[in-house]
Amino acid sequence: MSEAMIVDVTLNNIQEMVMQNSERLPVLVSFWSPLDEDSRTANSILEKLAEEFAGKIILAKINAAQQTEIAEKFSLPGLPFFKLIRNRDIITEQQGLFTEDEYRQLINSQIEKDPSEELRKQASAAFADGDYERAINLISQAAKTNPNNYHVHLDLVTMYLHTGHLDKATDLFEKLPEEAQNDPIGKELAGVLFFSAVIEDSADIQDIDKTLTENDFDCDALYGLAAYLMINGQAQNALETLFRLFSIDRSYREGLPQKAILKAFEMLANKAPELLVEYRRKFQSLMY
Repeated sequence: MSEAMIVDVTLNNIQEMVMQNSERLPVLVSFWSPLDEDSRTANSILEKLAEEFAGKIILAKINAAQQTEIAEKFSLPGLPFFKLIRNRDIITEQQGLFTEDEYRQLINSQIEKDPSEELRKQASAAFADGDYERAINLISQAAKTNPNNYHVHLDLVTMYLHTGHLDKATDLFEKLPEEAQNDPIGKELAGVLFFSAVIEDSADIQDIDKTLTENDFDCDALYGLAAYLMINGQAQNALETLFRLFSIDRSYREGLPQKAILKAFEMLANKAPELLVEYRRKFQSLMY
């Protein structure tokens, strides 16, 4: 899933955040003030819709009480006030508070329908039903329909992982552009690929447990255990295991404990931000 694009606009960044960005996506500019109840309500609605339409629209918020020079330039009739800008042109502008459905209709009217997205939905449904061959065929069609939709390729990486094709998943992921790899889903997949590769090179979990029963300082076993825990959704236990490994030997295999901890952090950034904050703080204490 794409990350919502919500930006606070000032005189210094208005050209980049609004005009330049409008050349690639519609930009909904919301003029508001923290002192105005209706504009606070409008912002709440628009922020929710920015999440819903993540990757398809940009919400640019301008605090008219602070950015007085911008407000004066646009001669605002009142607040809340919005402008919808596409390719540097004002598509529409209106003053007042509207319902969520009215804002949604406005946004939908400016979004270009991408046929690859419908194929992605069909592929996801087929994959959920266990029809892996059809799912991969559909996602391959989506990639041909829109080669620039990197979410399609991230979907395929996920499908390869779930069907046990780690080599294919890794090879495809490494060929993706930085934008795809740095997407929140891309970073999560990078972590899954990293820890999956660790598991492939480790003993099975029964042998790891046996080894740690005999010697709970065994670095290879701790490293393998952390990978198993991370892949199986036990992030907190995985981090505790990696912290223990780091405390025992931070130079293990040329600094792999720290590298693995940072990979785990990237995996948690989108899914468990509170846990990430807690363990970043713990890691900083452990470092010094």
